[in-house]
Amino acid sequence: MNEAVAPPRRAWLWVTAAYFFQAIPAAVRDEALPVALKNTGYADKDITRVVAWLGLIFGFKILLAPLVAVFRPRSFILCAELVVSLLLGVLALQVAAEHPSSPMIIGSLILLSFVAAAHDFALDGYFVSALPDQMRATHAGFLNFASKLGMVLAGPGLIWLAGRIMDYGPQAAQAWSWALVAAGLLAFLAMMANGLGLRNESILSKDAGTVRERFSEMGEGLSKLFTDPRLGAVCGLILFYRASEIHMAKILPLFATSSTHGGLALTNETYALMRIATAVCGLALGGIIGSQIVARLGLGRSLIPLGLAMHIPLAAIAWLASTGSHDLRFIGAVFFIEYLAYGAGLCALLLAMMKLASGPGAAVRYAALSTFALLANYLPGLWAGSLSDKLGYAQYFLFALSLAIPGILSAWFAKRHFQEA
Repeated sequence: MNEAVAPPRRAWLWVTAAYFFQAIPAAVRDEALPVALKNTGYADKDITRVVAWLGLIFGFKILLAPLVAVFRPRSFILCAELVVSLLLGVLALQVAAEHPSSPMIIGSLILLSFVAAAHDFALDGYFVSALPDQMRATHAGFLNFASKLGMVLAGPGLIWLAGRIMDYGPQAAQAWSWALVAAGLLAFLAMMANGLGLRNESILSKDAGTVRERFSEMGEGLSKLFTDPRLGAVCGLILFYRASEIHMAKILPLFATSSTHGGLALTNETYALMRIATAVCGLALGGIIGSQIVARLGLGRSLIPLGLAMHIPLAAIAWLASTGSHDLRFIGAVFFIEYLAYGAGLCALLLAMMKLASGPGAAVRYAALSTFALLANYLPGLWAGSLSDKLGYAQYFLFALSLAIPGILSAWFAKRHFQEA
């Protein structure tokens, strides 16, 4: 009697779809929202603070760990994606209302952040637990490409869509409402693709313990994390490896669409089209190149070269700001190099975090590391806008470039902890 043949795994599909979905709420907050506020006359310092506070809500996801563990990971991931898709629709209705309710809009954004945070915890834990080390390394390119592509389509993509709609007459509120509808539909399609990919994956069981027991397990997992000798090296990477890129990203959309203080004076549509066009190839190549370099050289030997590559675009952006050049071909080339280098460099940081988190209790440990990464990512937004207002764009980008020094030092310190990776 022949044994039943197991259906083929589609890990590439669910990794791509799930991490594409994961990027959508973040893109709406991090790139579409700043441009929308910029169009309506808000100052850079106010915009970066609003985005920073909304982003810091994600820091609560470590506290959601014992609650998320009640559910089966696959089912919870898909249910959370459905809720996020519906919340984007609710936001679209609120924005287009005749008398928009600010508390309702803010409340919806906060709820969206909490649900997205819970989804991220469940997804990251499933990725770390369901795939062995080698598969994580080979699929890191899909993860990175999908995540960044989602950021592009739900960030610049929405900016372009809102701009096109406004060209035909509707006011900004209506235009952004339709853009949010598009984001909700995009999220729903990603959820459907994720569900198809997860059908043939392992069903990890839910945690049968009590809430108290799960909090205790979380404490044990964190205790092991805090005593791991590699923790200091990974924390250094989280704080400094991307510091230059993080500071650049907070101001880049504002710099690109500003017509004062040396900004590039790009229209919404031009900026969005350039970001989308350069991202498609840049991210695809960057994610693949980064994962292949790590797979061939090992994580330890990849940190410094990928870290150096990640800082090249910032030098070009600082030059753009200092010369006032508005040559679209050169700007497009800089955007492409940024995506290429970032896509490659981020692979190393993600794999270092996953390597440290892997093993029993991986979801909790990875949530703690990603929470720390979120703080490192969003805290600069509290001062980035004010600092760019005081220094001007050119000097601000030079300041951001100077952060490459501690970034490379952190890679040098960390590489010896991952020579076996």
